[in-house]
Amino acid sequence: MEKKIPIAILIQLKDLILRVDIANKKCFADIIFHMFPDFELPEITGLSIDSRNIKPGDIFLPLKGNSFNGHQFIPEAESKGASIALIEDAIETSLPTYRVGPTKTFLYDIIYKYRQKLNYPFIGITGSNGKTTTKELLSHVLSSKLDVVCTKGNYNSTTGAPLSVLDFNENADIAIIEIGANKPGEIEMICKIIKPEMGIITNISEAHLSNFGSINEIAKTKSALFTSLPPHGIAFINLDDPLISTMNVSCSRIEYSLNTTADYQGEWNDTTKILNLNGVLIRLKSYPKTMSINSLAVYSIASELGCSTESIIDQIQSFQIPNGRGDIIKVGNYTIINDCYNANYDSAKLGINNLSEIPWSGRKITIMGDMLELGSKEKIYHKQLGYHLIKNKVDAVFAYGNLSKYTIEAMDGSNIFHKFYSDKNLLVDHLKEYLNEGDIIYIKGSRNMKMEDIIKGLEY
Repeated sequence: MEKKIPIAILIQLKDLILRVDIANKKCFADIIFHMFPDFELPEITGLSIDSRNIKPGDIFLPLKGNSFNGHQFIPEAESKGASIALIEDAIETSLPTYRVGPTKTFLYDIIYKYRQKLNYPFIGITGSNGKTTTKELLSHVLSSKLDVVCTKGNYNSTTGAPLSVLDFNENADIAIIEIGANKPGEIEMICKIIKPEMGIITNISEAHLSNFGSINEIAKTKSALFTSLPPHGIAFINLDDPLISTMNVSCSRIEYSLNTTADYQGEWNDTTKILNLNGVLIRLKSYPKTMSINSLAVYSIASELGCSTESIIDQIQSFQIPNGRGDIIKVGNYTIINDCYNANYDSAKLGINNLSEIPWSGRKITIMGDMLELGSKEKIYHKQLGYHLIKNKVDAVFAYGNLSKYTIEAMDGSNIFHKFYSDKNLLVDHLKEYLNEGDIIYIKGSRNMKMEDIIKGLEY
């Protein structure tokens, strides 16, 4: 009988809910044949490591971990039309199966071999914040000149990033791979499979600090992207980040900065939202200052790849920021900055800075959810955020979550309206009563806090 996955394990598996179409099925089949000459691969549509995402004809590849075993979901994969299961454990099932040894090793092996068939450069993007936005912006800009393939959504894990490669066709001009890390060594592992020729690290902050122990360990893990680049490769260096600017690279080095002399130097105007880049003016649509450094990074890459200045400007200015990463939403007479996709201490501080610097006639209101995965200093960081909110003189702070109460406690004694809620619905009800026409609302919190629920509550 099929077992249900406990909620705690579902959270661990959130980045494993993946399926890809196999772009070149013949190439994939040839790789399998050379690995297993006695194996007849059925006609396939795609490959999935999650039974919930199976489409008819898919290969199901059940992975195993310390707290889960995907083999127990073979009946579900069969019921959804899987053509075959490539398995690690012997199992009784009517679905055709073929044993391939450790399934995660098999996955990495076929992706590595498939990657060798793709004769175009790969750009790796990592960093603590801004990976997905930078990837999407770069893809948008390059697509005016090149046939671009890139990872879907935020498929940046040790499973998701490599798996995305199977979705890349052989006739593209360039690939963009978003690379994430939850613990030391993961970026190095991904780079050994995808073999990037170019790389960019957006920034270094305390994201996932509980798994790394220190920000220096985070920097060491991220730097693996640069050290993995070949001698003919290019590392794009953010000089404004002190931990990135001092990283050693053994390939070409292209530097960009908003604060100092660089190959690509920009100046950001908060009032006009105009980025002056080597004398070229680019008007950005979004409020967050982070878009200026992201745009500068993308400009430097696109320029090095031969895109014209006019094309780059047009594409940057037409870019729509991804949902939940600082996009602007109008709800009735209010303006919402939707930055609730994820949060760590540095990104929350930056978002609050952006809010305080926006020229605005109405009140500026912050809605904060817990910042998770901050390790033993989580209470300290939440208190420090309270002090930061006081310093930036926002008009009101509404907080939700077990840790955000420390943010509100740190604000006691200030004349800023601040209140903690353990009930999200009650927060929405009180927020509706508090709001005035023309207010701007900044919403931030870690992914598991689901702060987008507050936006939905305001819409009804």
